[in-house]
Formats: sequence, C-alpha cells, structure tokens
Amino acid sequence: MDIVVALTNGKFGIVEDCITTDDIEGSCIDCWVENDTGFTYEKAVVAYCL
Repeated sequence: MDIVVALTNGKFGIVEDCITTDDIEGSCIDCWVENDTGFTYEKAVVAYCL
C-alpha cells in the first residue's frame, strides 16, 4: 500500500509499496517528497505516519 508520511523537514512524503508502518517513524527512507513543482524521489526522515 502507499502511505502518506510527515517528514522531519516539515514536508510530506509518499512511501510506495509499504507493507507495514511498524518501525518506519524515525527512519531515513526513500520516498516521494513534495516540493514547489510536484514531487521528487529522495531520502528523508519520517516524523510520523498519517
């Protein structure tokens, strides 16, 4: 499933094909991160899952 996460940089991200949200908070992961022109695929630290 795809999930939306709040990131520690104040932005939101989308994690694709996530099987579980266990232990994702506080982890540095690859995800789609919102920016001014859409989304970019990059590493970010998850603050919490939405």
